Formats: sequence, C-alpha cells, structure tokens
Amino acid sequence: MDLATLFILGMLLAGMAMGAFVGMIFLAIAIYVVKNLYPPLRRVALWAARLENFLPLLILAVVLLFLIILIGIMAFKLPGIVAILLILVLLLVLIVLVYVDMVLGLGILVYVIRIIYWLYGRYKGLLGGLLPQVMRFKIKHDVDKVKGKDKDWTTHFAEMRRKLSEEADLARRRISKGGK
Repeated sequence: MDLATLFILGMLLAGMAMGAFVGMIFLAIAIYVVKNLYPPLRRVALWAARLENFLPLLILAVVLLFLIILIGIMAFKLPGIVAILLILVLLLVLIVLVYVDMVLGLGILVYVIRIIYWLYGRYKGLLGGLLPQVMRFKIKHDVDKVKGKDKDWTTHFAEMRRKLSEEADLARRRISKGGK
C-alpha cells in the first residue's frame, strides 16, 4: 500500500470513530428527551415499537412517499386550478407523512435502545475482564522498560550495589592517599 491509501484508510477509520461518538451523543440526547421531558411521547414511542404497529406505519410511510411523488408529477401536467388543488392535497399528504415518519422514528429509537441494552448486557463482562489484563501488560511493559530487557530486579540491585562498592573503594583510596 502506498502512503495515500494508508492516509485515506486512516482518515476513514478516524471519521467512523468520530461519527460513532457523535451518534452516541445524539442518541443519548434523544433518549433523554423522549424519556424525561415528554412522557406522552414515550408512550407513543413504545406503541410504535410494537411489531403490529411498526410494520403498518412503515408501509404507510412508503405508500405516502410514493403518493407524494405521484401527485407532484401530476400537478405539473394538469392546468391551473386543478394543479393548485393537487398541490394542496400534496401538502396535506406531506404533513401526514411527516407525522407518520416522526412516530416511525420514535419506534426505531426504541428498537435501537433495546439493541444497545442487549449488547451492553451481553458484552459488559468482556470489557470488565479485558481492562485488568491490559493494565497488567502495561505495568509489566513499563517495568521491563525501566530495568532493562534482560535483567530482573535482583540482578539490577546487585549491579547497583557492586557499582556503589567500587565507587566507595575508589573514594577511600583517594582519601587515604591524600591523608598521608
């Protein structure tokens, strides 16, 4: 791989990590708003998340979207007053689609929250067991880096004691020579 490809791949990975972080912040804010500020909205979200309500809402949203496209195409081909009436119907269908999509979005939010809770409950022990292992490896690595690659603590202290003894002997000889 050349340098540009590695750079693009690194930027893509960094962008995905930052996007996930921003997405989690947005999700946390949305959960807080739905859960604490608007309790009726929470009931609507739980209602929309039931499968017997979610699928019809999804089908309704798709049908309304196609209806908007069809009415928009027809409004450009028909003459004046009929086009204005069709545009009014288009606005009414668009308003209904917005409300259906909001309810559908709340149902999707409930599903996302359920998936996150399920994943957290399933894999929280993995992270709890992994962190002490990483810390133990980091401490061992730092200790090995400080003391040298092939020495243990007893060898290291023995060498320090030998070096200090040699320096002390040298100092005694200098003092004894200078004192005579």
